[in-house]
Amino acid sequence: MSNLRQPDLRAENLSYRLVSTRTLFQNIHLSLSVDDRIALVGTNGVGKSTLLKLLAGQLQPTQGSVICAGSSYYLPQISTIQSTIRAKSVFEFLNIVSNDWWEIERTLETKFNTTLDLALPLLNLSGGELTKLFLAIALSQSPDFLLLDEPTNHLDYVALEELRQFLCQFQGGFVIVSHKPFFLDQVTHTTWELTSESLQVYGGNFSFYREQKQLEQAAKVRSHETARKDLKRAKASAQREQERAAQSHRHGRQNAGSLPRIVAGKLKRQAEATAGSQKVKTDQAIAAATQKVAETKVKTYKATSIQLEERSHKHRTLIEINDAALWVDNRLLLKEIQIQVSSRDRISIAGVNGSGKSCFIRAILGSKSAYLQGGSIQVAEMQSMYLDQTYELVDRTQTVLENMHRANSALDYQRLRQQLGHFLFFNDEVHKSASLLSGGELARLAIAMITISELDLLILDEPTNNLDIDTVDQMVEALNDYRGALWVISHDLDFLSRIGITRSFQLKWQTLQPMIQLPSENTDYYTELIGD
Repeated sequence: MSNLRQPDLRAENLSYRLVSTRTLFQNIHLSLSVDDRIALVGTNGVGKSTLLKLLAGQLQPTQGSVICAGSSYYLPQISTIQSTIRAKSVFEFLNIVSNDWWEIERTLETKFNTTLDLALPLLNLSGGELTKLFLAIALSQSPDFLLLDEPTNHLDYVALEELRQFLCQFQGGFVIVSHKPFFLDQVTHTTWELTSESLQVYGGNFSFYREQKQLEQAAKVRSHETARKDLKRAKASAQREQERAAQSHRHGRQNAGSLPRIVAGKLKRQAEATAGSQKVKTDQAIAAATQKVAETKVKTYKATSIQLEERSHKHRTLIEINDAALWVDNRLLLKEIQIQVSSRDRISIAGVNGSGKSCFIRAILGSKSAYLQGGSIQVAEMQSMYLDQTYELVDRTQTVLENMHRANSALDYQRLRQQLGHFLFFNDEVHKSASLLSGGELARLAIAMITISELDLLILDEPTNNLDIDTVDQMVEALNDYRGALWVISHDLDFLSRIGITRSFQLKWQTLQPMIQLPSENTDYYTELIGD
């Protein structure tokens, strides 16, 4: 037998405290082998990124240890990398990373179908290009383990397929954080759920995990309902016992006159002792039942409340474009555009990054940087709201509350605070400058600003970026209740499949092409998207 030890990564009794008063998580035990493909899930702020940094040795735990018998490569969120890069050009950066920089360049071309201009300023690379570059660097180092924090952000469907193939072919173990369930289902077979109390292991992909969570929640609700019924029965039993004791006491007083005083006194003391003993028992039963109700109470975390109102219930044409072309800075992006959007349409637009999805929307809304030319262009008078990828709706120079008031000036102070509270902005947080908000907080504020408006057309551009899965679920519920027109750009197939898209289009070869499949047909839709 070989004495060579199989690479593994272990954490024992791991805890991490941000400040003296806040512990992110504690008592974490985990083990990762080279055969493991693991999805790490949990709500925003629970510490998923911190756990990956601990496993990678980027941070030191407050308590416990991390032991890695092998090598690992950690890919942080691209948004955090962009702010720390010091190299000026792609070539300079590759030279710093590796003496064999041409191997990384070749990996980019062969594995990710990407060719970069080495003289290009590194900061000019898109999020998708940076992600591919760092994955190519990972392959050049031949690690045993990959620790990937949101690598699916900024990737279009083609790039996501390349990442899927990369992970399926990777000869090692990996842990991945991603908010794209459909992608996780394709590449992982185990799910770790991180909470402040523990790391729970589920032996299946994300869909299996979601089913198990629903079963667990249903079981907890049933257990709590049983405990409440037991408490009700205990209280009813106590009430009956009190009434029986009172009735017995009245009968005793009525019969006392016909009995010798000594006998009557003895019977009274016996009755009082019995009643006292019974009261102790009923009090104990009520106390035990009350404790059981408290123990089985289902923990709920305040969910984001999203309310969307349709402005008009009349069916009408909002947008009609025939044979127009889309131009950006004298560059033709789309030609011979044919599309009609009515008041009840739910449309999805797909396409590779740079194909013009966002520019098309901006042109329709009257942007100066992108414009439609030629043909026939008709846009009805309507109330529309556009939530773009960078949340330009949010003024970074204003506070959270000021932004909310600007978007909904007709609402009083109390209603504004109530709506912000639904989106988890409490107390002094409403006076926080928007420039200090995280990506997830910016997303929540932007959604809060638009979701109590009356709309004819709601336009969402990659709305699930920066949102945890629970908040995405709330958005899905709100969109399914909304009856106005909806236009969505998203690479999150799970999200698209759940919001009732009725028409789907793809930007391809500089044309807007109707698709045969809808996102509700997950696999068929995905196959059509990535096909030639």
